[in-house]
Amino acid sequence: MKFDINTVPFSCYGSYLAFSYPRDGEGIYQDHLALRILYGMFNEQETYPIVMLNQEGEPVVGDIEATPAQLKVSAGGKGYQMCFQNEDTVHVKGSTGIMITKTKMFGLMCDRVMHHETGSWEIAGNDASVIIEMIRGCISDDSVWSEEGTRCENIKVLIHPDDTGEFQLKLTLAGLSYRKPEPLTYEENLQNAEETFEDFKKHFHTGIDKYKESMELAAYISWHSVVKQEGYVKYPVMLMTKNKMNMVWSWDYTFNALAMMDKDPNLAYDQFLAIAEMQEKDGSYPDAFHARAYVCTFVKPPVQGFILKRMFKIQKPGMDTIAKIYDSVVRFTRWWFEYRGTVDGIPVYHHGNDSGWDNSTAFRLGVPVKSPDLSAWLIIQMDFLADTAKELGRMEEADAWKKRSEELLDKMLTLFVEHNHMKAIKVPENKTVECDSLLLYVPLILGEKLPSEIRERMLEELLKEKNFITDYGIASEPIDSPYFVEDGYWRGAIWPPTAYIMTEALMENGRKEEAILNARRFCDMCASEGFFENYSAIDGHGLRDSGFTWTASVFMILIRDYLDL
Repeated sequence: MKFDINTVPFSCYGSYLAFSYPRDGEGIYQDHLALRILYGMFNEQETYPIVMLNQEGEPVVGDIEATPAQLKVSAGGKGYQMCFQNEDTVHVKGSTGIMITKTKMFGLMCDRVMHHETGSWEIAGNDASVIIEMIRGCISDDSVWSEEGTRCENIKVLIHPDDTGEFQLKLTLAGLSYRKPEPLTYEENLQNAEETFEDFKKHFHTGIDKYKESMELAAYISWHSVVKQEGYVKYPVMLMTKNKMNMVWSWDYTFNALAMMDKDPNLAYDQFLAIAEMQEKDGSYPDAFHARAYVCTFVKPPVQGFILKRMFKIQKPGMDTIAKIYDSVVRFTRWWFEYRGTVDGIPVYHHGNDSGWDNSTAFRLGVPVKSPDLSAWLIIQMDFLADTAKELGRMEEADAWKKRSEELLDKMLTLFVEHNHMKAIKVPENKTVECDSLLLYVPLILGEKLPSEIRERMLEELLKEKNFITDYGIASEPIDSPYFVEDGYWRGAIWPPTAYIMTEALMENGRKEEAILNARRFCDMCASEGFFENYSAIDGHGLRDSGFTWTASVFMILIRDYLDL
């Protein structure tokens, strides 16, 4: 399988290294492959362009061919190729000169190139070092050291083939303590890389021919998205992407976990154990985290119970893991009532980011906002906690969660329903937010817990009266809404989580035909366009970031649970 390096980076399971075109916005080396270190956030990833040179030492733009195990760059019959030896070391060999440089300097500005007595070369930055071990060829340093003596103003490490016309080297990500990689040959490393991916991929399959190629790409995205335990990461986790949005968000991870259940159950539950390790003392989960940083200014909606219920149906973990996850979800659920509760007992969002629907029109009048989806998620969450408490033998807790779930449902129906339609409310003014966001239809996941007249009216609006339904799925805002924007994030785009949530909601309400159609439309779009952060509701093309795990995960979930039957 070959993939497009423009949308999916070259990396491997466990690695904090990724190769793609630069994503720092400078544009100087935008046509050249670059090594990125994933410790930085978003565009602040330390980036090392690898520039191919001709015989005169001038830059040459090469064609890139990537497979899960190997990447090749070529131009005019010359080039170089690479494969991972392990998650920290990349083996590179080539027949042309290359220059390793670095994009913009930031932070402490202590970038430097060092030639050590051991023969190794080190390009040290703020986040980590890249160690170069030459096997064949020549290396020289043309970097410019600053007059103040603190850093390199311009990094330029030159590598050329030897008399045989070839160079070989190993690049290793290192911190303060470096260990030289084992002396394995390129052929040995390539074979190991191929076998490792093939072993992972064997659990990814579909009987639907038109999805088979995309299923293989989904397997690669899932495999290479994993990073090993380091820093804040206490279990192997799947980043959202190894492109720009290189973090774990605290509702995105649940969809990845559900997708992995029939493929790697241990990895699936590791996603929940990892977020539990990041839980604050007050019970909240961070908005996002990775090895070196976390964001705790927002949270994400309490979807854990909704997802875990479905995971448990496929395969439950051991009782110790169930207890750990239960205790963590209990603390997060209580947090919503203790720190986001109101006088009437209905929790609120303090920002659209807390809902996962960052700029939904439900928040167009400002915040805080009482939104019916939050109550729906909490009702499902407390039902899950009640069932799990019983399994753990905690009968009093089970009864208490069941009672709280029923009480919240009563309050929700009293507060949010108007003319059999759900509404969002801006507080403290208690003003109805006039909007048609798909967010208001998420409570359909409650199924028969909602009175039939409310369900039927909401379904009528969703499927017929409002222009949510497109050839590519359900838009986050009706396409004829005055607030609709094609690339408007949660004001129009089609999103992976809602593709799954609304498919489940339709099934919960007896609309099997519509549910399967929605699942098929989303999967067809992914097969055609690739795995993007979100998609145009107008023509289905991919929007924003790419190589996204939760997109690949929803694709796999919908095929497994709805289409591949």
